[in-house]
Amino acid sequence: MAKVHIFIDGSWLYKVCVAGDVLARDLVYPRFFKLDFAKLQQLILQHLSSVNPDCTEIGDCYNVTSIFNIPADFDNWVGRPMTGGKYINQGNINRTKDEVAKRESFANDAITAGFNSDTILRVNLKEWMVDRLIEGRFQEKQVDTTVVAMLVKYAITKHDDYFAVIAGDADILPAINIAYPEFTKNVCLVTTHPDEMDASRRQTSFSYTQYAFSISPLYLQQHVKEVMSGNNVYQCVNCRKLFSTNNPISAHLQPHCKKCRP
Repeated sequence: MAKVHIFIDGSWLYKVCVAGDVLARDLVYPRFFKLDFAKLQQLILQHLSSVNPDCTEIGDCYNVTSIFNIPADFDNWVGRPMTGGKYINQGNINRTKDEVAKRESFANDAITAGFNSDTILRVNLKEWMVDRLIEGRFQEKQVDTTVVAMLVKYAITKHDDYFAVIAGDADILPAINIAYPEFTKNVCLVTTHPDEMDASRRQTSFSYTQYAFSISPLYLQQHVKEVMSGNNVYQCVNCRKLFSTNNPISAHLQPHCKKCRP
């Protein structure tokens, strides 16, 4: 029996869940998309099982991401320089605290679903990071290299298993290819479809097509309802957007969101 081991570029996955990005766009209220990591695991296992019925188990799971340590004197940073000649104000401080809390909650959701916490990278917050962090521009190269290192390590020690890589940065593929040339045979990419990507990031998604994968990729936009958190997830029959309810909707009623409810 084979297993599927899962490696997430958690910084990228977090970004596609924020309001206005590719997963949140399908929501009635397009706030931060609440991802159910356990549902994501089962979606990946189902996909791999369709390729090889002997793949019946979830193996080791890693969410590689950064959590920022806020200094004890952070509230006193007002007036300190950031980048581009700008200075930290109280609004920056409040937004940074909110962003750090959201990232930590996202990481904890993965841990609750069984993802290993060893790949949570702790980063001490610096002044120059503040505006980049709250604007989603902070580049975390250590995340990419850790995903590659983990995948190659497992490919060597568990070569009969399968591996799912959840990432949107195709820059990691040449590095994987050099260290593990056979990766296209038992690696499944979980990413966003290039046709639906933001234009500024479309080129990296298209470069996935340069590799002849034996296993077709999983495109997250095509499975939003399946990985959305909540026991009662519905698609509104009118606006076609997704929403969840505390209680199930009666079987004889059509699901309408609050905006479209007759």
